[in-house]
Amino acid sequence: MLEKRIGIYIYFKQNKFIRQLKRYGHLIYVNKEKKYLLLYIYETDLSQTMEALNRLKYVSDVVASEYPNIKREYGTENFEPKDYRVI
Repeated sequence: MLEKRIGIYIYFKQNKFIRQLKRYGHLIYVNKEKKYLLLYIYETDLSQTMEALNRLKYVSDVVASEYPNIKREYGTENFEPKDYRVI
């Protein structure tokens, strides 16, 4: 059975701490200029992991991804019922 995972964005103070942050989940993306990374973790461990990350001195902010809250179903509406050509 597949477990649900969620992405968390971690903002850190210096680039040398990337290796330590890898321990908390599956590292997907790192932006060294803006000093943040995307880490995937299991949804069951979300609250514990976020608390642990917020306690670290070199972490400035931890944000959970909003992807599960985005509507991904689209209706079959006809947006062009009229002919808009200029005659």
